[in-house]
Amino acid sequence: MGRSMRAVRILSFLLFLPVLVSAATLRGVVHAVDGAPVNGALVEAAGQRAVTDTEGRFAIDVPSGSYTVVVTRNGFQAVAQQAAADTDIVVTLRPGLAENIVVSGIRAEEKTPVTKSDVDRSTIERDYYGQDIPLLLRDTPSIDTYAEAGVGGSGYSYITLRGISPTRLNFTLDGVPLADSEDMGTYFADFPDLARSLQSIQVQRGVGTSTVGSPSFGGSINLESIALSPTESTSAEIGFGSFGSKNATVGYQSGALPGGYSFYTRLSGDQSNGFRESSGYRARNLFVSAAKQNEDSQLRLTGFTAHEWTQQSFLAEDTDTLAHDLRANPFGPQDRDSFGYDLAQLQYLRALSPRTNMTASVFYQRGYGWYRLSGDQYGLDGLLIGSMVTLSTTHGPWTANYGLHVNEFRREHTLDDAAGTRQYYNYGTKGEANAFAKLSYDEARWHLYSDLQLRTTNFHYHGDVAIAPIRWTFFNPKLGARYDLSAASSVYASAGMSTREPTRNDLFQGEDNATFAHDLHSVHPERLVDLEAGWNARGRTATFGANVYAMNFHNEIASTGELSPIGLLLRRNVDRSYRRGLELEYTWQAIPRLKLRGNATLSRNRIHTWTQFYDVYDAAGNIVGSQPITFHDVNPILTPSMIVNQSIEYATSSSMTFGLTGRHVGRSYLDNTNNGAFIAPAFTTLEANAAIAVSHGVRFRVQVNNLTNNKRIFPSGYSYLFLTPARTIDGISYYYPQATRNAAIMINFKR
Repeated sequence: MGRSMRAVRILSFLLFLPVLVSAATLRGVVHAVDGAPVNGALVEAAGQRAVTDTEGRFAIDVPSGSYTVVVTRNGFQAVAQQAAADTDIVVTLRPGLAENIVVSGIRAEEKTPVTKSDVDRSTIERDYYGQDIPLLLRDTPSIDTYAEAGVGGSGYSYITLRGISPTRLNFTLDGVPLADSEDMGTYFADFPDLARSLQSIQVQRGVGTSTVGSPSFGGSINLESIALSPTESTSAEIGFGSFGSKNATVGYQSGALPGGYSFYTRLSGDQSNGFRESSGYRARNLFVSAAKQNEDSQLRLTGFTAHEWTQQSFLAEDTDTLAHDLRANPFGPQDRDSFGYDLAQLQYLRALSPRTNMTASVFYQRGYGWYRLSGDQYGLDGLLIGSMVTLSTTHGPWTANYGLHVNEFRREHTLDDAAGTRQYYNYGTKGEANAFAKLSYDEARWHLYSDLQLRTTNFHYHGDVAIAPIRWTFFNPKLGARYDLSAASSVYASAGMSTREPTRNDLFQGEDNATFAHDLHSVHPERLVDLEAGWNARGRTATFGANVYAMNFHNEIASTGELSPIGLLLRRNVDRSYRRGLELEYTWQAIPRLKLRGNATLSRNRIHTWTQFYDVYDAAGNIVGSQPITFHDVNPILTPSMIVNQSIEYATSSSMTFGLTGRHVGRSYLDNTNNGAFIAPAFTTLEANAAIAVSHGVRFRVQVNNLTNNKRIFPSGYSYLFLTPARTIDGISYYYPQATRNAAIMINFKR
């Protein structure tokens, strides 16, 4: 009853926030140099957005005053011009390339009927204090995160979206897949301080739009590299904080150089002792982006080279140990890893006409290194090479996007014992090709969308035992519609299907080196049918969004709550399961100096039938067998039914701001049996921040996490369940403890 009343209060607070009527309207028309109207251009002014209709017209509700109006459209050069409210303006777009063409082939546009959240550059700068990208995104709806070392920016951190694990999310940077192709894992510790070099992040929930790499199951997170500035600038930041955290970075924008050249580069270094014992981390990263801009084309090179050194902390700790030592870590100082990660993409972008543009790119990705456990050293060396081509064309209300992507991946696995003797060597190769066609129609109040993807992939294993290769082919269709109720609000609905193959770890039952000929057909591909519907509204001082979703799975490859010997989740097929929920999101500029923003997720998540296999112990403490017990209608592991975020920002002046963020995550289960004795408990945290401009170009920032010093923040973990000699169920809970109160201080310089 208590949790229900709290949920009602939260929903009431969000639902009755006013969406205020604007005081003025900015109207205009956008056309090409030949006079033809430009449909689908994005117009931004005073923090508000509008999209032009088939006649090139737009209207934005704004306060009275004068504004800079920015207009962008793929295939055209961006335009910024001054305009006053309650006036009509005319904007002429010249053929060229908007910056967002880099990711337009896979991202959802403003009117696309897809459930999404956009994180722009200003939001990244406001919220980023050195934490990994999963923790940077935890204020967006339906996201839960944790750090193995207990503190953000130190070692490995993980993200779940609607309770879906990160290996079933799609991560890309400018369209390049970031996950390894075999196990579909993305490790942000391998590319530290990447957020400083990002222009925007789009989080799509559900199947979303077609992309490259592993298909989206819980959602996709698309990163866009920083835009090259037309003006020269230099920025630097130094920071330090709790648990030995230190970081330093310097970045440079060249501005527009003679001949149409420009470049950006940033060098970063991070270090932390970690909250848990022996969980230290240090890393460095060099990011580079350079372009040659012509009248109607651009050649662009983007990439980075990074390296990290981490002490292992991927095992959770049992409750008895945590009761007297919250910072305990089963690993010792000698258990560590060292991994490098290199990525480069060369893109050619060309406007073929005022209404058609294309991109062609080749990319290279390599992740390599080793990790040491109890003296044994495991090695990994993976290389991905691929190419993408996209074409976008607009004719009247119709816009079509086509894409073709191919890649080839190879990764070597080795084990050397403490004496340096090679125990095994194997490698796997995985090739992929996918093609998609996206068609949208924008006429008056209607915005229709369809998306078809054909994807084929194959896996070959080479090791001590012979295993027959396997190939999968999938067809993933999506469609949706959005209807504008007014210039400020719209409703949408979408349906989509996504099917994807098991990971190598799924196929090999956790073995890093196959000891027998696994049947690669024994784990079935999983399929998701996703239904979404929502409402969005935008006023002069407030925005509001609400959506419902129903995600129905067949043959979901669900986590068992156990780990393989090298720390990967063990999973197996379940016949039927689902996730259904309501997501709310809002912002409100209550007064000029006070802004509120927040979101809430309420969900019901079920696996229809789950069989748990229990070890059976005798009176002497020996395992004498295994016994299966079947459960019905159970919650999936680590899927909280409530997540709430609420932030308040207050500006005392133009040079000083303060913020407070509250976060509540409901309880979840450590296994799929829903035994109430083995849960990840609900928790609530508060974070505070302040930013002060102490002089021109110098800013001082403070971030305080876990303000109330909560010592029971256990967002993730696992359990070991067994049957006693009396055939009663018993077990042990293990958790990843998150840091107690901690702070970070940063000084930023800009010129």
